[in-house]
Amino acid sequence: MFDEIGTRFFAALAKAAEMHLDAGHSCIAALRRAGEAPDPAATAAAQAALGALEPASMNAIMGEAHRLMREDPAGLLGAWKPAGPRH
Repeated sequence: MFDEIGTRFFAALAKAAEMHLDAGHSCIAALRRAGEAPDPAATAAAQAALGALEPASMNAIMGEAHRLMREDPAGLLGAWKPAGPRH
C-alpha cells in the first residue's frame, strides 16, 4: 500500500514545501524524489530533510500536504484496491 499511497503523500509534501520554502531548497528536491518512486533510500532522505526543518516550517508543510490530499479524493480512491467483494 505504501508503494501507492506513499508516493502520493510525498508528492503532496513536495508541492506543499514549494509553497513554504525558498525555491531550490534541498528539502523540496528530496520530497520530489520520494514522490517519484517507492525507494527506501529516497524515503529516508525525505524524512531526514523534513526532520531538519524548523518545527514551524515542518508543521506548515505537513498541514498543507494533508489539505492537498484531503481535497483530492479521486487520488485516494484511485489507489484503493479492495481485496474482494467483502470489502
